[in-house]
Amino acid sequence: MSNQNQFKFLNKKISTPIGILIIILVAVIAGGIMAWQYKYLPKKIEAPTVEAPEEKITEEKFTPLDSPPSPSFLKSLNKAKDVKIDFHYEGDYPGFGWPEPEFYTPEGSEEKFLSLSKLKDRQGKYAYGPDYHSIFNPTGSHWYGGAPIYLLNPESEYSVSYVGFQIDNPDLISEIKIEFGIDYVSGWGAIGESKSSIFASIFGIESVYACGPGLCLRAVGDSNLTFVEESNGIVWYRLERPVALYNLSLSYCDQDCSSIPSYCHNRADDPPECNDYWCCYYNTSISSLENGNLRMHIIYKPNDKKGFLKLQMVNLILSDSAGTYYQPIMGENFDHYYRAYLH
Repeated sequence: MSNQNQFKFLNKKISTPIGILIIILVAVIAGGIMAWQYKYLPKKIEAPTVEAPEEKITEEKFTPLDSPPSPSFLKSLNKAKDVKIDFHYEGDYPGFGWPEPEFYTPEGSEEKFLSLSKLKDRQGKYAYGPDYHSIFNPTGSHWYGGAPIYLLNPESEYSVSYVGFQIDNPDLISEIKIEFGIDYVSGWGAIGESKSSIFASIFGIESVYACGPGLCLRAVGDSNLTFVEESNGIVWYRLERPVALYNLSLSYCDQDCSSIPSYCHNRADDPPECNDYWCCYYNTSISSLENGNLRMHIIYKPNDKKGFLKLQMVNLILSDSAGTYYQPIMGENFDHYYRAYLH
């Protein structure tokens, strides 16, 4: 064999064809071994991925009070027999307003809860929508809603100082507020009628007074509620700004409507000076605040937790200029309570 047909292969003199043949044989043998192992040797079994089960939300037992408790931080509490409150909770009167509220009944329960679902915002985070909810009948296009308050003595001078609640799952609430307003035409649609719609302040009714076809509203006052204490299952809050329930106007319009020019007719072609009398076109007045035109809302903002919220307003503490505290008469539906399923 000539030197030209030979070269050193693995430091041994092996011809090129034989070397190539050896490489091919080794590759075939190795491939066969690998195929046999894949087919016959036991394979490692990967543990299946199991998603964590969703935490079950349970409904706690809730027994509403049938009489108002007194806070332990007040030495004495008198009865204000000239102030009465009726309780008209959202969900108690479905079927009147639009849109209809949605309800959810847990398995094994007979209670119906307002179903308040989460809405996804543009940032991809979840939040309850709308942001705030009223526990009482919410505002609609023709009513202010809320709980009616009857001021039976026009000479009384009370301010709202504290409020007490029995709350199941208070950690579902991130903020809570109180608001008062006078609905000058509430008598047109019956004060305690069923009212179910989204609370209108969410959509921008924030002016001192607003009036349209069926709604003439004057805001009386509002305040955030600050936690004071929890005792005997009752959570007590203090109003950051006490709300005065006296010196309230019985007329919706503050303008002198007797001086309105005769050529002002609330038409598009009225002269510009007629705009100064716009309030007079919807002017309404009431003879007193004895009939429940004064209304109260309790407004809360949920956090991002899920659960069943039950809330009963159990007392509203009034005070006078002398620093004496009073408890009003708890009227219709005192033993009712607000129920919502936040999910």
